[in-house]
Amino acid sequence: MLVRPMIGSWEVPRIARIAAAESRRFAVLPVPGLSGDLHQDLGRSAMVVEISGALYSDEARDGFLKDLREKYLAGEPVTFVADIIKESELEQVLIESFDLEENSARPDQFFYSLRLREYTEPPEPPGIGADLGVELDADLSLDALSGLDLLDLPNLLPGVPALGDMLAPLKPAAEELKTQISKAGEVLTPLKDLLGQVAWDRRTSRGGGFARGGSIAGQSAAACIGPR
Repeated sequence: MLVRPMIGSWEVPRIARIAAAESRRFAVLPVPGLSGDLHQDLGRSAMVVEISGALYSDEARDGFLKDLREKYLAGEPVTFVADIIKESELEQVLIESFDLEENSARPDQFFYSLRLREYTEPPEPPGIGADLGVELDADLSLDALSGLDLLDLPNLLPGVPALGDMLAPLKPAAEELKTQISKAGEVLTPLKDLLGQVAWDRRTSRGGGFARGGSIAGQSAAACIGPR
């Protein structure tokens, strides 16, 4: 072993076994009547490295657990070097899991197994103008964007007429409608006078009837009270 496996600046102690596994991802496309299947290559999966070993003494175990749990709980990618990953693209790893074991058959030994997974940087987010097909600098500041407020946007659209010009053809028709509505009162004036006269005649006729009725009643009363 020319290069001692190191996770970041931590040298993994007393390694008994180290293994690496790589694989490609394929989408299997079965075709009716075709012998075999079609395969679509989806790229390679992340490399997995497994390290196992054993330690002796309680002091070695406690120091190992301190360093291991510190990196595991941080959850951050760390560099990894080892002979077994030469000629690969692996640069950083995450501690995916680990197993610890103590056995009464060997009370002085402490067994461990680590599982490391290759870490890949996520791609950069698309630029501001990606949806518009325009290549814009991702570092474009908000001050530059706020400069759009200084543009005279209405003058950039000469084909859009002003709202007042759009209503101009309707003004003559609106004036004519206003005039006709004002004349409606004059047309209804004779009818109003006629209806008023009819109502007055009805009230007058009812009053006269009451007067005549009163006289007749008085005459009848006088006749009854007259000399017997």
